[in-house]
Amino acid sequence: FWMLHQMPFEFLMCHPHVLCLTALQSSESSLKKRMKKKMKGDKPWLQTSRKRKRKKQKCLFWPPSIQNESKQYSLCLGLPGGPGGVETDLVQELPLCSCRMETPKSREILTLANRKCMATESVDGQLSRCQSSVTKHEMMRPSNTVQLLVLCEDHRAGMVKHQCCPGCGFFCRAGTFMECQPDSNISHRFHRACASVLKGQTFCPHCGEDAGKAKEVTIAKADTTSMVPLSPGPKMPTVSEGKADTTTGGTPEMSDTQSPGSKAAVAMGLGVGSAPAPGPPKETLESVLLALDAEKPKKLRFHPKQLYISAKQGELQKVLLMLVDGIDPNYKMESQSKRTPLHVAAEAGHQEVCHLLVQAGANLDMCDDDQRTPLMDACENNHLETVRYLLRAGAIVSHKDVEGSTCLHLAAKIGHYDIVQHLLDTCSIDINCQDDGGWTAVIWATEYKHVDQVKLLLSRGADINIRDKEENICLHWAAFSGCVEIAELLLGARCDLHAVNMHGDSPLHIAAREDRLDCVTLFLSRGANVNLKNREGETPLECCSHNSKVWSTLQTNRKLKEAAGTQALQEEKVLNRDIARGYEKVPVPCVNGVDAEPCPDNYKYVPVNCVTSPMNIDKNITHLQYCVCKDDCSSTTCMCGQLSLRCWYDKEGRLLPEFCREEPPLIFECNHACSCWRTCKNRVVQNGLRMRLQLFRTAKTGWGVRALQDVPQGTFVCEYVGEIITDAEADVRENDSYLFNLDNKVGDVYCIDARFYGNISRFINHMCEPNLFPVRVFTTHQDLRFPHIAFFASKNISAGDEIGFDYGDHFWEIKGKQFSCQCGSLACRHSAAALAQRQADSTPGGQQPSALPDTSSSTTPSSPC
Repeated sequence: FWMLHQMPFEFLMCHPHVLCLTALQSSESSLKKRMKKKMKGDKPWLQTSRKRKRKKQKCLFWPPSIQNESKQYSLCLGLPGGPGGVETDLVQELPLCSCRMETPKSREILTLANRKCMATESVDGQLSRCQSSVTKHEMMRPSNTVQLLVLCEDHRAGMVKHQCCPGCGFFCRAGTFMECQPDSNISHRFHRACASVLKGQTFCPHCGEDAGKAKEVTIAKADTTSMVPLSPGPKMPTVSEGKADTTTGGTPEMSDTQSPGSKAAVAMGLGVGSAPAPGPPKETLESVLLALDAEKPKKLRFHPKQLYISAKQGELQKVLLMLVDGIDPNYKMESQSKRTPLHVAAEAGHQEVCHLLVQAGANLDMCDDDQRTPLMDACENNHLETVRYLLRAGAIVSHKDVEGSTCLHLAAKIGHYDIVQHLLDTCSIDINCQDDGGWTAVIWATEYKHVDQVKLLLSRGADINIRDKEENICLHWAAFSGCVEIAELLLGARCDLHAVNMHGDSPLHIAAREDRLDCVTLFLSRGANVNLKNREGETPLECCSHNSKVWSTLQTNRKLKEAAGTQALQEEKVLNRDIARGYEKVPVPCVNGVDAEPCPDNYKYVPVNCVTSPMNIDKNITHLQYCVCKDDCSSTTCMCGQLSLRCWYDKEGRLLPEFCREEPPLIFECNHACSCWRTCKNRVVQNGLRMRLQLFRTAKTGWGVRALQDVPQGTFVCEYVGEIITDAEADVRENDSYLFNLDNKVGDVYCIDARFYGNISRFINHMCEPNLFPVRVFTTHQDLRFPHIAFFASKNISAGDEIGFDYGDHFWEIKGKQFSCQCGSLACRHSAAALAQRQADSTPGGQQPSALPDTSSSTTPSSPC
C-alpha cells in the first residue's frame, strides 16, 4: 500500500490494473513484505507471484473514477469480476512500463553524459542522439531492461507520454512504429519487434494490452535540429521538412527554460539561423514566443477544433501553443465544409496567424468542400495584406472552385479594386478566364456596376466580347444592370452593339425588357436596330411594358426610321450569330447590310484541317524533336526555337519586328513531347482563333471578313483551314478558287482546298496592299509536307477594317482573264486598268490592244491557287 502511494498518480491512471493486482492480496498481508518487494533491486515493474493466493478483491482508498477505470481493466484482462479473457497468471507475468517513474539523480551518470540529454531517436532504423542541455537531473527509463537516462525537458515530456519504446529504449517520434491506445487520451508507442511475448502471444510492453489491437502508424520526420546521427547515414532533415505530430490526443508540457531560439521558435520559422519568411512583423511573433517561454509548465489538452476557433478569432498566442503542442494545422472541420484553420484566418485577415500556420506546415492550397482555398477567402473579404502574404508564400492564384470561379472572379464580383489590381500585377492569372457559366471578371464587374473595376480591366486588356454560356457579351449585362456609364465605356471600347445571344436578344432587347431607359436611349443613339426580332419573333418594342417611357422612346425611333424610307434597307442584319457553331473559342457572326443574300451554307465549317483520303501524316511522337525547357522557352537553348532559327514570338504572342515577311522562315512551335508548360510563349497558332472576326457582305466582292477589334502588328489572326489533298487531286477538281499550295520542298506536293470544308479564312479576299501575310507553322507534328498556314497581321488593323492577303501573281495570271481585282487600293496591280496597261506594254508597236471587257465578279475567290 505504501508503494502505491509512492507511485505517480499518472502512472496509476495509465495502469489501473496495477491497483487490481495489488488488491488481490489480503488486507492482512504484512506491510513489511511489500516494503521488501519495493526495496529489492531497482525494478519499477510490479510483478505479483504466482504462488500468491487470490482472495476477494478489495478496493483501496482511491477516487471513484480510479475505481471505475480499474474495474474496466479487470473486465478487459479477465480478472475476477470480469467475464472471460486471458488467464490471471498470464497477466501477472506481463511486465509494465515505468515511463512515468523517476529515480534519484546520479552524479556519475550525469558526468558521464556531460550534462547532455541521453535520449536516442529511432527513425526507420536510423539513430540520432539528442544534444540538448539537461535541467532536471532525476533519471527516467521506460523499463528495467534499459539503462537509466538523464533527459532534456522535451524528452522527459515524451517519456511521460509513453513515446519511448520499453524494449529498446529508443524514442518513437517519427518513422514507422506501433501505437497502442487503451484509451482515447492515452497512446503507447513501441516497435513491433519490441512487443512483449508470453506463451506465444504478443502484448503492449507499456500496459500489457493485446498487441494485436495496436496500429502501425507512420509520422513524417520531426524537427531534428538538436539531434546528431549516431552512425553515418543520410543528412538529417531540416526544419522546413518537419511536420507536427498529430497522432495523439495528448499534448507535451511546455518548458519554462525554452528560449526564442528553442524548438518552439525554430518550428515557427523564427529560430536562430532560419531565414525570415515573408509575413507579419517579427516583433509581434517574438513577443508571443517570449510570453510563451515565460509561462510555467502546463499540462495542456487542446482539441483540434480549438485551433480552428482560435485561428478564426485571431488568438495568436493560443494558436502558437496548439501548434507547438502538435495539433495538425491542416485539421478540417467537418461541420464547416471541411475548412481548415488557414481558411478562417485568411477569411478574417489575421495575417500573423496565417504566418504561424504556414510555418507549421499548413497547406496553402488546401480546398474545402466547395474547392475554395484560403487565398480565395482572403480575396473575397478584401484583406489585401493577407493576400500579398499568401501569394508571396506560394499560393496558387489560378485555382478554381466548384463553380469555376478564380480569385479574380470573386474580387471583381464584390468590387475589391485593390485586390483585383494586385492579382493582375502578379501576371499569373488570365484576365479573360471564364468560370463554369462562361463569365469573365469584367462581366461580373459589369453586372454589379463596379465602374472603376471595369475601367481597370479594360486598361489591362480584358476582352469585352467574350460570350458566356448563353452567348451574352458584356453589353448584354450592362443593359441588364442598367449601368449606362459602363455601357458607354463598353461601346467606346468597340463592344458589338448588334450582338445577339442564344435567344436572339440584342442588348436593346435586354434593356427594353428590364425597363432601362437610359441604356435604351444610349443604344438607339448609337444605331441599335429597333426592328430586330429575337427567336420568339419579338422586337425590342414588344419586350417592354406598353405605354412606358421605354416603349414611347422605341416607338418614336421606329416611326422616324420608317419616315426615312430607305433607312431600313441600309441596316445590317445578323444572319447567323456564329457560323462556327461554337467550335471556335470566339463566335464568328455573319451580317448582311447590302442585299438579300442569305448566310452561305454550301460548305462545312471545320476548325482544323481534315482529310477525305489517307494522307499518312507522320504524327509519331518519337519522331518529334522537342525541348526540355523548364521556363517559358524564352532562352536560346530551347530546341524548338533553334529549329525555327530562334523563338519568333514575344511575351504577347506576336511576331518580333525583325521577322522576315517576304521570305518567312518555318516556325516550329513547342509540342506535346516537350517538357515545357502548355502556356509557354512558343505556342501561338496551336491556341486557335482568338481574334474576333465577322463575315460580312461587301458591296463589290461578295463575302468578306473584317476585324471586330483592334489587331496589333504581328498578331496571329487565323489559320487557313480546309481539306488536305494531293496536287494530282487538285488538278482534276473543277473549282480551284479555294486552293492554297503548301509549297513543300520535300516529296509530293499537297494543297489545302477550302471549297467543301473550311473555316472563316475561306472568305478572306485578295488585297494588293494586304494587312495579313501567311507563315508556315508546325505544331503537333513536324512532317514538312503538311505545315499549318497561319495568317499574321502585317500592320496594325483597326476594328471594322476588312482583312485580306495577297493571292499572288500566279493566281492572277490564271484568274485575271475572268475577272479583275476590286480591292480599291491606289497601288492595285490587278485592276482592269492595270491589266489593260500591262497588256498594252506587252503589245508590239503598231498593233492596237483589244479591249478587255470588265468581268469583275461580285464573288471574288477567297484564296490563292
